[in-house]
Amino acid sequence: MEKEITLSPEAKATRAISIQLADLYFEFVKEIRDAMGDEAAKKLITKVLFNRAKERAEGSIKRAEEAGLPRTWQNINVVTDVPLCGWVGELGRDHCPYGMAWNRRIEENPWFREYAALYCDVTDTTIGEVFTGDHTHALYENVVLGDEHCLRTYTPDENVQKGIYTYDPQRN
Repeated sequence: MEKEITLSPEAKATRAISIQLADLYFEFVKEIRDAMGDEAAKKLITKVLFNRAKERAEGSIKRAEEAGLPRTWQNINVVTDVPLCGWVGELGRDHCPYGMAWNRRIEENPWFREYAALYCDVTDTTIGEVFTGDHTHALYENVVLGDEHCLRTYTPDENVQKGIYTYDPQRN
């Protein structure tokens, strides 16, 4: 007998809008890929994701400074702009509303798996690198790749300390 999970109204609303945004990302990726081909699409999408993640990290830096918090990876979720109430661990593989929506898309569009993972990799890595200024980030488990969880690690990185970011389109 499975335990029924009751979500708060805030969690339900957060998950609903997150699913809409995940589906919008899918449609943008599909159209860009169809118009430009895989290689050019990945390059453009990486650039867009990097630029937005960098902007988001800069907002997190400002919130950390205002709160007097150090820019450590442990504080990323303290100052994030993500309404974390929508990420519900009790839902297991569906804990992340983006992952839940994208896994449905991947079933019918296997090509999308790589783009779903790209979103997570570019966004989370860039936010981690820009926010900390000295650590990089890696997802070593991701639900869009078939894992049961999204698990990550942060490690000190000399390139990040020099302002060289993994997904910076000016570098790649």
